[in-house]
Amino acid sequence: MIFEWQQKQWQQVRQQVQERRLPHALLLTGQAGLGKREFAMQLARSLLCKHPQANGEACGVCEACLLLQVVHTADETNNKATAVTHVGTHPDCLWLEPEEADKAIKVDDIRELCASLSLTSQFGGYRVAIINMADSMNINASNSLLKTLEEPGANSLLLLVSSRPHRLPVTVRSRCQRIAFHVPDEQAAIAWLSQQKVNNSALVLSLAHGSPLLAQQLAQADALQPRQQLVEALLGVAQNQSLVSHAEALAKQPVFELLGWLHDWLVDVLRLQSSQKAEVMNKDYAAELQQLAQQLPVQRVYGLLDEVLSLRRMQTVSLNAQLLWEDLLISWQLLIKKA
Repeated sequence: MIFEWQQKQWQQVRQQVQERRLPHALLLTGQAGLGKREFAMQLARSLLCKHPQANGEACGVCEACLLLQVVHTADETNNKATAVTHVGTHPDCLWLEPEEADKAIKVDDIRELCASLSLTSQFGGYRVAIINMADSMNINASNSLLKTLEEPGANSLLLLVSSRPHRLPVTVRSRCQRIAFHVPDEQAAIAWLSQQKVNNSALVLSLAHGSPLLAQQLAQADALQPRQQLVEALLGVAQNQSLVSHAEALAKQPVFELLGWLHDWLVDVLRLQSSQKAEVMNKDYAAELQQLAQQLPVQRVYGLLDEVLSLRRMQTVSLNAQLLWEDLLISWQLLIKKA
């Protein structure tokens, strides 16, 4: 199924297919939680289906569709991942992503993928390869992919899915046609979440930066527990609670997920310092953020935000979580004391 907010992109690609001008490589971009990987899979199904529907979507019952039924789709926002694999048992559809979360896609996996993609289609049609979290490719893997991008096989399609396309080399980006996905209108997104029986839809959509699928994930039990623990640490340290004990608790949570929550918290403070009527992402802590915005020195908030941004760029580096959170909470504590 193509999501409501993807219809424009779907029509664009379908027109290219009908006019026989589909490029050999597409780069699907947009922030996490917009369904880019699902779109890639739907396009692969459509191209491989023997009897596609009038809207271009796969029929779901032909031999090719049945072979594609067992689908490996590790989410771009969670920790599941594997290396090169066939999608379902279909020989003409390949899937590749990092072997582990926050790890690089390796050159050997790209070589294996490209070798498979160059083979003749066993069903006499397209061969499709999907690289999820494509920005995780290391430089050697990216360079290895270039030959396939420059000299694609007949009836082959390479789909690169990325929430951080700026991390891809220009040489890779320039050889792909970009399909950009955008957050839907807020009311339309909330209506969709309501159809999915999601509670607190306005809050989780705000925390998900407007991405409906990520908001749906955040609404699940305990999904926001790391964020809650971070907020308790920030407010607790502001009340002179033990910094070390809070750091120990935070060190047990996913580092980069927490850094994302801290980033949004600091951005909310800065928004409110710019305007007291500004919309914040952490709507359930609007009062606490308003108070902090009135107290904290703006330049020091920017300084801590820069520190967080630098850490978030180190996703492939092994970090000592305990020391990291002790340092950040010390910086936060000093920020409070300077108020």
